[in-house]
Amino acid sequence: MPYRDTTKKQAYDDFLRQRHAERAAHGLCTRCGRVPPEPALKVCGGCAEKRRAAERARRARAGDQGKPYAGRDPERCRRADRDSDGRRRRERQEAGLCTSCGRRRPSGNASVCEPCRAARRNLDRRRYAARRAAGRCVRCSEPAPAGLSRCGRCLTLEKQRVSAERKSAGDKRRYARRRAQRRCVDCGIDTDGSARCPRCAERSNVRSPQRHLVPLWPPQITVVDLETGTELGSFETEAEAAACLVFAGLRSDQVEFRSDAPLMAIAAAP
Repeated sequence: MPYRDTTKKQAYDDFLRQRHAERAAHGLCTRCGRVPPEPALKVCGGCAEKRRAAERARRARAGDQGKPYAGRDPERCRRADRDSDGRRRRERQEAGLCTSCGRRRPSGNASVCEPCRAARRNLDRRRYAARRAAGRCVRCSEPAPAGLSRCGRCLTLEKQRVSAERKSAGDKRRYARRRAQRRCVDCGIDTDGSARCPRCAERSNVRSPQRHLVPLWPPQITVVDLETGTELGSFETEAEAAACLVFAGLRSDQVEFRSDAPLMAIAAAP
């Protein structure tokens, strides 16, 4: 019963609590106060059925309107769920049981048994793939920028939470594991020995073109005197470098030729 006067509302709530306690002490239904309650309940069968019918009708109306938690206060329901989940986890942990199912004992120092852990991993993978395919953040399901797996907020929070050293160590372990399994080091699909699948390789090349494109300028060959360590000059062709030896009066075993051509370009040269 709604009241605009908070004093009257508090008095009415106190009256309801007192009546509830008195009926429970006398072994009567706390709702109607006429007959004893059902076993393991505080209300009789008739009142329980009326409450269930009203609850079903309220949930149906809330579902038609798209309201979460059957129309109840979402924040209050979430807070109650968190408190209940916390109590249940503590009770199961104290009993040495899996905090997820409460039926099996986990191995070692883990708090979750292996079947529950495997089921959770499969669920996380399916949710990750679905959100990535939809272009949404894999953590909060909000829209994510093109090509990224997380939105700006979640990406910032993750960088603040995970240190650079820990992230680097995790990336190295994942890279080594996937390479040993002959899978793509980025997305994890089978590549038959290649480091990346064609899709991830193309994306990597687009993201960092300066590391993959061949320089547009010609390579330089520098001639260094091995005895003195001085540079005799830099030349664009081997013929010019050979002419430098003639003018300097040196043999080829007395100098070192250094080239700044990329190693891949040298290996691919005919």
